[in-house]
Amino acid sequence: MKLFAYGTLLYGEKNHHVLEGAQLLYEKVTLPAIMYDTGDGYPAIELAQESIVIGDVYEVPDHMWVDLDELEGYTGDPEMDLYTKQMVNIKTKDSILEAIVYTVCDETMKKVVISSGDWITYRKSQEIK
Repeated sequence: MKLFAYGTLLYGEKNHHVLEGAQLLYEKVTLPAIMYDTGDGYPAIELAQESIVIGDVYEVPDHMWVDLDELEGYTGDPEMDLYTKQMVNIKTKDSILEAIVYTVCDETMKKVVISSGDWITYRKSQEIK
C-alpha cells in the first residue's frame, strides 16, 4: 500500500524514522488539499481542490501501518481520532496512483493555513522568526 507523506514523515523531519524500510517512489508530488499548522509542531491537511500540498509517495509494507496509525492518532473512531485515512489519486509524472493520506479529523487542529502547502519550507521559515 502506498502513503502520501507531507509533514513530519518526510525525509529529514522528526518522524521520518517511522518510514525506515518503506520505499520512496516519488518526491515532491502534489495533492489537491489545504495544509494547516496545528501549533503542535506538525501539520494537518484536508482535501480541497483550491490548493495543493507537496509530499512524497512511499510504498509501505503492511507491518508498518500499525506504527503509522499510532503516530497519526488513528484508531478508526472519528470521535476520538486526530486523523482519518483516505484513499486518494496522486498524479505523478508517469501515471496516476492510489495512496493513503492521513487527513485532519479533529477540527481544532486547523490553526493557521500554510498557503505554500510545503511543510519543510514553512517549518524552516518559522525557525528563523
